[in-house]
Amino acid sequence: MGRSWDTEIGGFGAKVYSTGKVQFILRYRSPDKRQREFRIGQFGVIDTDEARRKARVLVGRINEGHDPAWERKIVVASATSFSNVIDRYLAWAQGHHKETSFTEVNRFCRLHIRRHFGDVLVSNLTRGQVQQTYDRLRQAPHVRAKIIQWSRAIWAWAEKRELVGNSRNPFVIEISVRKPRRDRVLSPEEYQRLWAALERYRYRGAIPNVSLWAIEFLMLSPLRKTEAFRLRWENVDFEQRVIRVVEHKTDRQDGVLEVFMSEALEQLLRRIPRCCEWVFPRPDARKGHIADVNKGWLAIRRDAGLHEGRDRVTLHDLRRSWNSVGAKLGYGPEAMGKVLGNSARVNEMHYWHLSSDLKREITARIGEALAGFRGEGTGQSDEQERLDRRCSS
Repeated sequence: MGRSWDTEIGGFGAKVYSTGKVQFILRYRSPDKRQREFRIGQFGVIDTDEARRKARVLVGRINEGHDPAWERKIVVASATSFSNVIDRYLAWAQGHHKETSFTEVNRFCRLHIRRHFGDVLVSNLTRGQVQQTYDRLRQAPHVRAKIIQWSRAIWAWAEKRELVGNSRNPFVIEISVRKPRRDRVLSPEEYQRLWAALERYRYRGAIPNVSLWAIEFLMLSPLRKTEAFRLRWENVDFEQRVIRVVEHKTDRQDGVLEVFMSEALEQLLRRIPRCCEWVFPRPDARKGHIADVNKGWLAIRRDAGLHEGRDRVTLHDLRRSWNSVGAKLGYGPEAMGKVLGNSARVNEMHYWHLSSDLKREITARIGEALAGFRGEGTGQSDEQERLDRRCSS
């Protein structure tokens, strides 16, 4: 591909492609000093004299402060439907988003965003129109909020790539939803009830073993449920007593998260048979890992009396309770943030580095305290006695 330039009009020339096609062009500087290249027309469709006349007109408009290439982009973008923008975004997101994020945005686009906004031209989308559509939505509040949040993100992505012209983001609207922040943590007595319910179901055969193991794992470890379900045996190091979490919420910022095993957690992992690469495989063990333990968890927490009202306990409450036990043992938020892989704490305390020995001590003491809630035998562990004294004081 080469270019030939006219000697009469500065910036006017012809671009010759390897296929033999010749395109008349005009190269110029925009008002913000950016170099632009405007395609005037293809040789054969217009001749040289006509292309030169158009170039003179364009030069006059450029001298008046116009930007023909940018104005053409705005016209093209204005004639684009939001559904076309979504297609471009999803093609990009498939290689840049995490699997869970891409699955979610793809589902929201398919079920909601295209349905409400897909056929509308981007030039016709206004904040008032989007606000009225949002007010008419009948989905749950968090679903309505997600529809707008993903639409806003798609528009912002397209705006950076000049796919929607220069109009402001129409999805920046008022979203009247506030998700209450949960602060539910389990007490020692509730832990005992939960352990007792888990042991009762272990011998009933009503819940698959893999679900029981996963729930017990979540009770003994600080991992999120998705991090636990995706755990592979290759990332479990019994020699170093470390679990390396490759895929976690902040892995792109913080890299691999190392979680040290407590004795109780190690004993659990050694009991689990290795039938495939996953620590918690699907019950048929053909491929993939479990996606949830909802049925088993609902039965266990109902048996423990922790399934409704203010007593209701979620799986994520187990992670919060793990953190709470560590706090009661005397570890500060900075130390617990490092162990939990909490991105907010890591960013806030980026200058503070927790040693592996202290991480190991934290997980060991918390694991011992949690295992002590099983109530096995007549006595209590020293760690549990110390914890009970802290809780009662």
